[in-house]
Amino acid sequence: MPDKEKSNDARIDAVLTRWQITSEQERLTKKADILGWLENFEPSEREDMYVILEKIEVISYAKIRDWIGNLSRELKKIFKDDFSSVRIFPLGDSPSASGANFLYDFREELRISKKCFPFKYFTEIDLTGIKALVFVDDIIGSGDQATRFARKSLPKIPQNINKYYVVLLALKNGLNKVIKEASFTQVIPAKVLSEEYKAFSPKSCYFKNTKQRERLKEICYKYGKLLYRDHPLGYEDSQGLFVFPHNVPNNTLPIIWAGPESESKPGVLWKPLWKRVKIPTQPPKEPSGKPPSEPITKRETNEKSQEMQQHLDIKDSPGTIVILQKGDGDININANLPSKKKKPLRELYDKLAESFDKELKESLE
Repeated sequence: MPDKEKSNDARIDAVLTRWQITSEQERLTKKADILGWLENFEPSEREDMYVILEKIEVISYAKIRDWIGNLSRELKKIFKDDFSSVRIFPLGDSPSASGANFLYDFREELRISKKCFPFKYFTEIDLTGIKALVFVDDIIGSGDQATRFARKSLPKIPQNINKYYVVLLALKNGLNKVIKEASFTQVIPAKVLSEEYKAFSPKSCYFKNTKQRERLKEICYKYGKLLYRDHPLGYEDSQGLFVFPHNVPNNTLPIIWAGPESESKPGVLWKPLWKRVKIPTQPPKEPSGKPPSEPITKRETNEKSQEMQQHLDIKDSPGTIVILQKGDGDININANLPSKKKKPLRELYDKLAESFDKELKESLE
C-alpha cells in the first residue's frame, strides 16, 4: 500500500474514532461511506475534503442525554417539580416532528406521568386547567421554522397559558430571531453556537488560515450550488459542520448530506456522507376511520411513502429492541415488542411509557 494511501486510511480511522464509531462492522460501513463520498469530488479536491471531513462533529447520544438532563433541570425549576398542569409536545405541525425523538428521554429525566406527553397535535387535546405548554426541538438554525410555527400556531393557545420552547442546539443568530420575533414565554437552549461555528466565517474556529478557508468555501459552494441551489452552504448560509445521530439538519453543508432522501435537487447524483431524511411538514390529517395505531405496511402512493418516514422498523435483539432509523446508527431501547413488526411511533412511545410507568411505580414503593 502506498504511503499516501496508508496516511489517508489512518486519517479515516482517526475520524471514525472521534465520531465514536467503535464496532468493526460499523467502522467498515462508515469507511465505505467516506470513500464513496470522496469520489464525488475531483482528485485535486480530495485533500481539501479530508480537511472538511476531519472537522465534522457527530453529536453523540451521550451529549444529547446530557443536554436533555440540563434542560430537564431547568424545567423542574420553572415548574417547581409540579408538571400536573403542563403538557409537552414536539415543535411542529405533527406529533412526529423531529423533537418527538427526544420525548421519552425527557420523560425519563423528568420522571413524570405519561399524560404530560399526549403525543397528539396540541389543538387536539383539552387545554382546560393547563397552565403551560412546552415545545421540544432538536435545533434552531435560521430560526425560520420556529417563528413560522409561532405565528401560525401560538395564537390558537389561550393567552393565560405560558408557552416554552426548549431546544438542544441553537445557532446564535437564529436564536436571536426566535426570541425577537416569536411570542414564546421563554426560549431555553441547551447549547448555543456563535459565529465562530460557521465553517467559513472570518471568525471560524475550524479554519484559521484565510487562504485555506476561502479555498474550501469555493469548493463547497461549487457543489452546494448544484445540490441545494438556494442554500449552497446550508439553509440561510448557516455553514454548519454538525450531524445529529437521528438526522442531519439542513443548516449543515449540503455536500455532507445531499442525496435521494433529502430535499436536494433531483437529478444530481451524489453520495451523502451522512443521510438526511426530510420530515414531512404537513399538519396531521383528519381521522380516516382507521385506529390511530394501525401500522402502514404498503408504499401505495407518494403520500403513503411520506407517512412511513414517521414509522420505525422494529426487530428483536437479545434483551433489547433495536429501532432501525432512516439515518445511520441504531438506538437500543429495553422493551418487549413483537419481532419483525412495523409500528407507528405513537404506539412505540406508548409501550415505552407504559414500561417506564411500571419502573417508576416500583421504584417509589
